[in-house]
Amino acid sequence: MKNRSLQSIELQDLRYFVAVASHETCNISEVAEKLHMAQPNLSSAIKDLEKSLDVTLFNRKKRPLQLTTAGQEFFQEAVSILTAMNRAVENVRATSKGEIGRLTIGLTSSGSNSILPDILRRFREEFPNVKLIWREMATHNQLQALRERAMDVGFLHLPVGAIDNKELSFTPILEEPLVTVLPENHPLAKTKQIPLIALKEEKFILPDLQLVPGLSQQILYLCKRAGFFPQITLEAAFMLTILGFVAGELGIALLPANVKNIRRKGVVYRPILGVTPKIKMDMVWRRNDTSVILKNFLKIAKEICN
Repeated sequence: MKNRSLQSIELQDLRYFVAVASHETCNISEVAEKLHMAQPNLSSAIKDLEKSLDVTLFNRKKRPLQLTTAGQEFFQEAVSILTAMNRAVENVRATSKGEIGRLTIGLTSSGSNSILPDILRRFREEFPNVKLIWREMATHNQLQALRERAMDVGFLHLPVGAIDNKELSFTPILEEPLVTVLPENHPLAKTKQIPLIALKEEKFILPDLQLVPGLSQQILYLCKRAGFFPQITLEAAFMLTILGFVAGELGIALLPANVKNIRRKGVVYRPILGVTPKIKMDMVWRRNDTSVILKNFLKIAKEICN
């Protein structure tokens, strides 16, 4: 019998009780007036709550009305319940709008040096309560993480034929030229613009063909179009590693122009002479992902890049 009575208690009953209990004199008439309801109805609601609890919450023999010891304890619990409910309502509404939650972003070092900071700055301004998680990963690892739902969106140089359009979606997010990266004491470092063919006899440090195939393929294509195949001496997945090898005079490199945002002692950057095709960076996500947070992020990214 008690359990059935307890189940009949509603949040509105708790709100009525808290309103009276938190009043300076527990004056039911004054509280009823503030709640825009009849005093007898409020008194009846309090008595019904006491019956459901099988507890006396107010000492009615004293004036002004006072909470009993049980009433004081129940007041604390009722306030906690109402606070938790209000918080739950606010959170679920915010979640439905993509205002809270988390988003896991994959990026290459090229992405972190270019357009991504602008996207992240704008997203944080509009959605400060969304937790952003970064994963600096090679192209292959990003695509695998997306398919395994371990990541929500990635920024990478897509290799040809890498995406099954039924599973993943992508859009070009950035196009930029390549620059030549040279040791500071290299003879060509004094040249303002370097024709690609001038690099024919150089040793190349290439982005890893297995881990960063999209960027590597585009670089190899440009060299082939210029009339030579580069002499590859080293491969590395990350820009900082490539810059370290160049600074150590182990070879030269071709990298997206955003690398100029990295100041590295011992290297110089020189533009390529003539018109060269631009290197593309893509934003990739799961086609069937219904996350509102992701939708908001994609919208901001596209707005900035357009």
